[in-house]
Amino acid sequence: MHARPAEGLRIPAYVLATGEGAAIAARAGLPLVVGDLRTRDRVREIITAYRQEFRPSPWGARPYVIASGTVAVAATAEAARRILVPEAWAVAHSRTRGSFPPLRPAEEVEALAMSPKERELYEGALAGHIHGTQEQVAAELAEVAELTGADELLVTTSTYDRTALLDSFARLARLAGLAEGSGPGPADLVGQSVRSGY
Repeated sequence: MHARPAEGLRIPAYVLATGEGAAIAARAGLPLVVGDLRTRDRVREIITAYRQEFRPSPWGARPYVIASGTVAVAATAEAARRILVPEAWAVAHSRTRGSFPPLRPAEEVEALAMSPKERELYEGALAGHIHGTQEQVAAELAEVAELTGADELLVTTSTYDRTALLDSFARLARLAGLAEGSGPGPADLVGQSVRSGY
């Protein structure tokens, strides 16, 4: 395998916890990325098993966990939820039609007629993600950090409205202490055991 532009460099490997990924990461002594914080009890089970089965390797002397999830921050909880709407609709569309469409504006999606199956998938794709005001998101991220004991929190967000997305990232940066005028981040709320990787 050739990795460009990193040919010849020792690039750290991370294993995504899908299928047997967590067990492979543990046996190989590699860091683990656990996604989809909507099923937090399952995430905790995966992390616990990974830590118990971890074997030190040249890549790592101890287990290393990155918890990944979708996060949207806005002035109100409803505005933050609307950031999630385009991606939720695209997921529902792809699961009923077999192709992932371009994202559409939230107001267009909300006006669409959906079949019962599409509506079920759409609502399911919206549920459980972390979204809200800065204070609400800080509290939820602190809960995730405490639940998982993660070394890093990795945030992903996809939406149609780029202005809302950039505003969400700016608010998140303030939470993480990465912007001027920032308050305490999630790591501050649960102690120094978590390094926030936004």
